[in-house]
Amino acid sequence: MSTTTINKAAGGRRATTGVARLVRRLERERRQWNRPASDAMELPTEMAWRAGVAEGLRLAQYAIRKGV
Repeated sequence: MSTTTINKAAGGRRATTGVARLVRRLERERRQWNRPASDAMELPTEMAWRAGVAEGLRLAQYAIRKGV
């Protein structure tokens, strides 16, 4: 009969690495959404929508870091 054990420390490190990568990706996406559009004529509603997306990404980062 053989048994296997799971090393919790190693599993924790991998999960942390994955979370850090996700947070970095969200930061990159948030910066992209924060940038003004390439064309100079952007409607105020489009600007507000882009700001809302960026804020949602920021809140997602915060929740991930907090562990919610």
